[in-house]
Amino acid sequence: MNQKIVHEMYQQLIDQFNQARLVGDNNRVPLLRKIVAALNHPDQHYHVIHIAGTNGKGSTGAMLSAILEAQGYRVGRFNSPAILNDREQIQFNHQWISEAAFIDSYNEIKPVVKRLGLSTTAISIFEWQFLISLIWYRNQQADYVILEAGLGGLTDATNAISAPQLTVFTKIAMDHMQILGDTLVKIATQKSKIIKPGTSAVTINDQSPEAFEVLQKEAQKQGVALTAPKTSAQVSARSLTGMMVNLHSALFDWPALALNVIGDFQVQNLTLVLTAVAVLKTQNVRITDQAVRTGLQQIQLPDRLTVVSQKPLTIVDVAHNPDGMTALTTSLKKLTRQYKITWILGFLADKAVTPMLELLLPLADRVLTVTPDNPKRALPAEKLASDIRQLSPATHTKAMASMPEALALARQTSSQSSLIVVAGSFYVARELAEMGVTHD
Repeated sequence: MNQKIVHEMYQQLIDQFNQARLVGDNNRVPLLRKIVAALNHPDQHYHVIHIAGTNGKGSTGAMLSAILEAQGYRVGRFNSPAILNDREQIQFNHQWISEAAFIDSYNEIKPVVKRLGLSTTAISIFEWQFLISLIWYRNQQADYVILEAGLGGLTDATNAISAPQLTVFTKIAMDHMQILGDTLVKIATQKSKIIKPGTSAVTINDQSPEAFEVLQKEAQKQGVALTAPKTSAQVSARSLTGMMVNLHSALFDWPALALNVIGDFQVQNLTLVLTAVAVLKTQNVRITDQAVRTGLQQIQLPDRLTVVSQKPLTIVDVAHNPDGMTALTTSLKKLTRQYKITWILGFLADKAVTPMLELLLPLADRVLTVTPDNPKRALPAEKLASDIRQLSPATHTKAMASMPEALALARQTSSQSSLIVVAGSFYVARELAEMGVTHD
């Protein structure tokens, strides 16, 4: 079929989807389980690694995917949110699902949904993407699928799967409080509900005590072993293109591991990945040391402390909550002492903006504010600039009309010692990518 026609069909399909993300008190997982069962459980045709948490899900999933691919497995990866195109949320061996394959997978599901007495608009776009990914990965004959929970766990669409081979919990922190709860215990409880009997679970050893206790109790309730070994870690070398790490625990011993990602916060994610690898090996999954080392140098992870331009030096990071901003600023302090930093910032109004500003403003020589491309939730650039002036009157701050204008001004006034950092939201990162600002 003509590519133009396929593109038009794909766009029409996306436009007709219910764009709402249906989450909250209305638990739709039982409904989605009925649909998955009516599709003959496509998720049972491959091994699933289910990931939940607040920060680090994307990095952890990307590392696991790269290692499994380096071993020669056929690997699907479902992750969100997208930066450039919704199709990037559904990848197989690092290739996005094509528009034609998306349409074909949808057409395979549609009659089943109709037989269940549902309209296609009764299913949200995220739920459609999840269902389409299950079908496509089965049709691609995937060996492994890395399935990242979108929001929470208990009521997240991805919780409609059968028991996975492994459940992975990244750092749990405060975010999406209006949906998941206003305490760490409530948030962790939501996320813990993806633990299923007959499986294994892993998490980081330095999970907060409250969150760890919740995970441990749920694991015990389900008869599942929760592995979280105490690990010693040392970054032996770091640069803006990668780092070298030494990691040791009761489960593994990894000297001189080279990664092509940067940021000391990635050490926590790497520790979790190596714990997951160790547990998979106990389940007779073949993963060689060489596959681990090779995979970690082939990670594809856009917009997590990523250098997108050298002249002037420009970094983008999607940190959008205090925990993520702590990770970003801690890494910047170690990597960029010699630079004067211009921040291009845009936040959603429902985020904890003031705590994030308090973290980054001590590193700011100048701040240019933008309004993220989300009319319902965006914090206006002028309001953000006003908030910054109140917190730090000495910081040069200017509200910009658009991302292109902000980037142009930052570049025009840059010098050899200048660094531009774009942060605050996936929407801001997306605007930068749409401008064609990618790796040099």
